[in-house]
Amino acid sequence: MELIEVEVKYKVEEIESIIKKLEEMNAKIEGEVIEEDHYFNHPCRDFKNTDEALRIRVRSNSIELTYKGPKISNKTKSRIEVSVILNDSFDSILKLLGYLGFTKVAVVRKRRKVYRLGDYKISLDTVESLGDFVEIELRTQKETLHDAELRVLELARKLGLKGKPILKSYLELLLEKELSTSR
Repeated sequence: MELIEVEVKYKVEEIESIIKKLEEMNAKIEGEVIEEDHYFNHPCRDFKNTDEALRIRVRSNSIELTYKGPKISNKTKSRIEVSVILNDSFDSILKLLGYLGFTKVAVVRKRRKVYRLGDYKISLDTVESLGDFVEIELRTQKETLHDAELRVLELARKLGLKGKPILKSYLELLLEKELSTSR
């Protein structure tokens, strides 16, 4: 199923205050997971230039292949997303992508605590080498991008998240950090 994913992300110093606000709003905790996201580049076009992503997400109980299209907004990190849950082994998927000419770009590792509040998914992430973040996500097929963005930004305000949302992915932030430290 093709969805528009509307997402905002904020770097935070004090994640416990966000947890308290989520509990006050009766958000339900869905669980905590360790995720390892393996990103790949296309053999014929550079996803960095086209603002696309191909990712294999590995969790203890699942493997998910996801394509993310170019961002379609300059207010939120909104884009078309197509995901498939895979039953095969991670090594087989790596081989398949390798045979097709895809190359691994980077791996993003994070501990993610997920809350659900209505149709919002709120993730509290501790990302290796980057720190703590809050992501608010709304996936929709039925409402306009503008309306979905307004809803997501309003929830961010209610949670006390300030400033402009970070529109870069963890991959982009990690690659920027690696580039700046290698200079």
